[in-house]
Amino acid sequence: MSKNTSRRRGQALLGSVLAAIVLAGCQEPGGPASRPAGSQAVPAPLTLLLPSKIRIHSFTGTRAFSRAGGVKGIDVRIQATDAYGDATKAFGQFRFELYRYKPTRADPKGARLAVWTVDVRDPKRNRLHWNNILRTYQFQLLWDQPIPVGQKFVLTACFESPYTPRLFDQHVFTSGE
Repeated sequence: MSKNTSRRRGQALLGSVLAAIVLAGCQEPGGPASRPAGSQAVPAPLTLLLPSKIRIHSFTGTRAFSRAGGVKGIDVRIQATDAYGDATKAFGQFRFELYRYKPTRADPKGARLAVWTVDVRDPKRNRLHWNNILRTYQFQLLWDQPIPVGQKFVLTACFESPYTPRLFDQHVFTSGE
């Protein structure tokens, strides 16, 4: 192999590597590589206004939803925040899971007790759950099991949307408080 052929191959290889680095470096945060499969593109800078974090609010707890005290469940408050840390609306699905509390473990989730899925993609349904004063979503998750006062539980929330990565939060609370 001649010196010129070897030099050209080396230059071609170097050019290919540099092109790959440049293309990878030009990828915007929140671009196609960081979006979930099947997600829909949202133009920048609108991506900054989409939920980037969810938080189960401390107002979350067990409640009786009827005046007679018969229907019980968990009153969940969720706050979605955008890239600026401001409360924002979230269009997608929330999945809630309730677990027994295991106090001496790094992951306090014990046995799973219940699962709820709430779809808030439709604007009318989304508005039904939105609390404009607290800037949170409110979900009344009905549970047909007796809820003993003073018992600790772990509640997890997962938010899925075609516009954002999956978002998670976990909250430990005591029933009746």
